[in-house]
Amino acid sequence: MVAVAVVVLALKLWVAATTFGTDDVGYWESFAAGVRRVGPINIYALHNLAAPYNHPPLIGWMLVGINHLVSHGFTVPFLIRVPASVADVVTTLLVFEMLRARRSLLEATAAALLVACSPVLFIISGFHGNTDPAFVMFTLLSAYLLIERPWPAQPWLSAALAGVSFGVAVSIKIVPFVVLPTLLVIAARLGRRQLGSFIVGCGVVMVPLWGPVVLRQWQPFRTDVLEYAGISLRQWGPVEFATALRFPASAINLIDGPGRFVMVLISALLPAALLYWRRDAVLPAIGLSLALFLLLSPAFGTQYLAWPLAAAYLVEFRTATAYNLTAGALLFEVYNRWNGGLPWYRAVTTPLEPTEVAVLGVVWVLLLLVVVAGVYRIVKQPTGVTPEPTGQAVAPPDSEVSNVDTNPNSVTRLVRHRGLRQSAGSTAP
Repeated sequence: MVAVAVVVLALKLWVAATTFGTDDVGYWESFAAGVRRVGPINIYALHNLAAPYNHPPLIGWMLVGINHLVSHGFTVPFLIRVPASVADVVTTLLVFEMLRARRSLLEATAAALLVACSPVLFIISGFHGNTDPAFVMFTLLSAYLLIERPWPAQPWLSAALAGVSFGVAVSIKIVPFVVLPTLLVIAARLGRRQLGSFIVGCGVVMVPLWGPVVLRQWQPFRTDVLEYAGISLRQWGPVEFATALRFPASAINLIDGPGRFVMVLISALLPAALLYWRRDAVLPAIGLSLALFLLLSPAFGTQYLAWPLAAAYLVEFRTATAYNLTAGALLFEVYNRWNGGLPWYRAVTTPLEPTEVAVLGVVWVLLLLVVVAGVYRIVKQPTGVTPEPTGQAVAPPDSEVSNVDTNPNSVTRLVRHRGLRQSAGSTAP
């Protein structure tokens, strides 16, 4: 699996080194030039860039590093695609590690291989040119550190590093905020110390990164980053369906305007509420957050299809694979048209054709099936551990209680709890 991921990484880097990519790469060149002129904080005040600078604060510092490497002979089109391509390798390993303890080894391996070889991730990371796969990786890393706790003797350390990872994720793109309530539920269940460590870890990253931007460039930062509504063309999800069904313009404007904040709240709070009720279903809750957010989003860009892809495998294998392969086939057709056929070099983006929009509707339905599978798995989730029948007291909140995502078809379940025993098929009191 690791060998496959590394080979795919090499192919992505080769594509990145021999092609230009999409319009986004041209925007990145403009952003890098802006950072070179005024720095990573004052760039928010620039209005003569190729596009509005709509990225969180860490990206400005990434562009500082890219500018340094460009002065040593590298190119922006290549460098902007390196982080996403490398991130996909880490994402592959995280999916495998989180699944192998809770599903069969065969399913964990197959899911990881399908993430490593995903046509969606290959096109978005290796060719398109954006940071979406990087924030997905850091979001899943945060979840992994909270769920698996690789340093059991120092659970606060795992929680703190999870907070650091989440702080990095939302400093790349603000999308991971929809996962925050679920992560907070997981951290709170580990105890007050772990919850505090997670919050401090977030602060260690976000205060020095976000603080100067908020203090010095609040107005453009709020408008172009926090309130960014995507491109004006809507060919996805609620808005597309409402338009096709000839909803009144007022209803469509409601969905596309204030309604989008309601959709963010639903995406953020519903998985956390379900996890609070079914405490063992941590993996489906994480996957549900990202899948639900894209499902309900009125905005769309082809790179958005990478948001829930890896996390969908934490929900259910078959629906995730259907989404992965169908979205990948659609992206290949779209990018092939944008490039004028093979070989690809520079994509000239245009609106999707009617047949492409129809297939995108199928992709939306498949993502809906991922969401339905996530809700079903959480609601039907059997609780994972039972106290010893000796009357032993339940451990205090700060003890290491693992949130176990059980599978009804699995023979073994991972349970790490002092005073609790492994019990397949058991129910919690």
